[in-house]
Amino acid sequence: MLSVFCLVHGSTQGPKGWDLLVEELRARGHDCVCVDLPTDQPDSGALVYAGAIGRAIENSNGAIVVAHSASGLFLPLVPEYAPVSKLVYLAAVIPLPGESFLSQFQRDQGMYRPDFIGKDPTKDEALARQYLFHDCPPSTAQWALTTLRLMFAKEALIEACPLANWPNVASTYVSCSGDRALSPAWWERAARQRLGVDPIRMEAGHAPHIARPAELATILDSLTTS
Repeated sequence: MLSVFCLVHGSTQGPKGWDLLVEELRARGHDCVCVDLPTDQPDSGALVYAGAIGRAIENSNGAIVVAHSASGLFLPLVPEYAPVSKLVYLAAVIPLPGESFLSQFQRDQGMYRPDFIGKDPTKDEALARQYLFHDCPPSTAQWALTTLRLMFAKEALIEACPLANWPNVASTYVSCSGDRALSPAWWERAARQRLGVDPIRMEAGHAPHIARPAELATILDSLTTS
C-alpha cells in the first residue's frame, strides 16, 4: 500500500539526515515528505513547530508522521493541523500534557544517558561520532556529519505542554537499544504509560535512520498494513 511518510528531524540534524531512509522507503513504494523545521525561532512554542509539520502534509490525506528525538514534543499536536493516520516516535521524547519537558528532566534526569547531558554534538564532530553515529560504517558516519544542525526550540522545552488530550491516532514507539543520548529503558516505560503501547526495539544507536535505514524502513513499511 502506498503511504506518505512525513519525516521530522530532531534537534541535531536537518532534513537531509533522512536521505538514506527516504531511499529505502521509496524503494518500497512509499512517498516521503521531509519537514524543515525552523532553527531561528527559539521563542516559539510547540504549537508553532506542530503547525509547520501540519502545513507540510495538509494535502497528503493522512500521512504517517515519524518524529525523531526532541521532535517527539511536537508529534501529538500535529493532528490538530492536518489529517494523520499514524504517529511514530523514533528514539524520541514523549511530552506530558500540562507539564514542561524541563520540569520532567529536573524531576528525573534518568531520561538521558548521564554522560550525554550538557553535550552538543552539532558543535563537535567527535561528540557526534560518539553519541549519534557510533554504530555507522565510517563512510556513512562521515556523510552524516554533513547533516548536523542545531534546532534549539527553547520555548517548547520550558513551556507547559499545550496538549490537552492525547489524539485519537494510533501511536508507535521505536526504541534503540544502543542509544547513547536518550535512555531507552526510561522512554520504553514512558511509551507504555503515556501511549499505552509496547515499543518496537532496534539494535541501533540514536540515529537508526542513518545506521540501519533498511531495517527501519521495513519496520515503517509494516505499519502501513497494521
